[in-house]
Amino acid sequence: MSKINILVVASDNIGGVGFYRSNQPHKKLEELFPEDFHIEYNMHPDWNNLDYFKQFNIIHVHKGIFENDESFVRALKYFKEVGITTVMDIDDHWKLDFRHPQNLIQKQLKLDEKVKRNFGLFDYITTTTKIFANEIKPFNKNVFVFPNAIDPDDERFKITKTPSSKLRIGLIMGSTHEHDLMIMDGFVNKLPKDVLDKIEFVLCGFDLRGVMRMIDNTTGEVKTRPIEPKESVWYRYEKMVTDNYRIISPQYKAFLESFIVDADYPNHEAEGYHRCWTKDMDHYYQHYANVDVLLAPLEISEFNKVKSQLKVIEAAFSHTAIIASEFGPYTLDLKNIFVKGGGIDESGNAILIDEKRNHKDWVKAIEKLVKNPELVTLLQNNLYNSIKDDYNLTKVTTDRANWYKEINKKQ
Repeated sequence: MSKINILVVASDNIGGVGFYRSNQPHKKLEELFPEDFHIEYNMHPDWNNLDYFKQFNIIHVHKGIFENDESFVRALKYFKEVGITTVMDIDDHWKLDFRHPQNLIQKQLKLDEKVKRNFGLFDYITTTTKIFANEIKPFNKNVFVFPNAIDPDDERFKITKTPSSKLRIGLIMGSTHEHDLMIMDGFVNKLPKDVLDKIEFVLCGFDLRGVMRMIDNTTGEVKTRPIEPKESVWYRYEKMVTDNYRIISPQYKAFLESFIVDADYPNHEAEGYHRCWTKDMDHYYQHYANVDVLLAPLEISEFNKVKSQLKVIEAAFSHTAIIASEFGPYTLDLKNIFVKGGGIDESGNAILIDEKRNHKDWVKAIEKLVKNPELVTLLQNNLYNSIKDDYNLTKVTTDRANWYKEINKKQ
């Protein structure tokens, strides 16, 4: 039997989207099933060169946003005519939140409309969760869920927790999550001193790259300049996590505000705060070596509702406990260890925070874990055991292989 030839068109080659949704899944596919599949990767195929695509049985495209949009649409219609199966993968809502940094660009280029249009042009859609799949079904009923997954045999996902005398409570998030973190704003100030003394807050991913855009009111010209450190969203994150630097010494604050990239303060554990600079995709997961409990706040919104549960999966495989908003992706696999009335469910694998109690329950949850360290271990073990099988890349890849074989037969 001849191999199924698949073209993978990722949206990026360095970030998490390209890694988790396109490149890593298909590299594993070819590794596990070398007799059944041949994979080619091409981020920038020439959509006008239709002869190039005739060698493929299946074309997998993430989202499908390209500069040469007309050529891309013509190619999709051609693929349908000649029987080449097309699969569109999508991991985020097609319409960005109005406060998202890319929202204006999306509106100008009508990117959300193009993604919605693409739903009807592709044969199949793959996505991250059943929640998102239900949002897509009105546009294409052929929606299938292949969650993000982790390969525990990959060296990038092998970590050893660094030792610490304190409970490390961490935030591992991107630059677009300011409004998620805002739902916890002021939480550090509400923690009593005896609790703060036993905590080290860890902010992972600190990054000063970026530009400021300015519009000339006379000419309409858009000018850019490098962002200043104190204009960065990461500076605002840091101020929230340190209660505007109240919980650290003046010496440490001066060090932090020198913004020496990749520099580590020698006594950050005693200070109760640790700034961890951004890492590339090959080393990103190492952030979890410095975190015992992950905070995962999520603001209620349509965009957030359909996000993937990647943070849960990463936390599980790194044996990290999680405190998360009881919303959207965090309702899929997480079970609250605390029950009404104050009791404990020994089978719980997370602490979940109701939106109506954001003002007090993040603080209560942190206090509980500091005063009951055995609960941290219980949460870490329960989360790992509840996630390790279904979100193992080998299992998800086997499901994907069987699905590819099935849809290939239909052409």
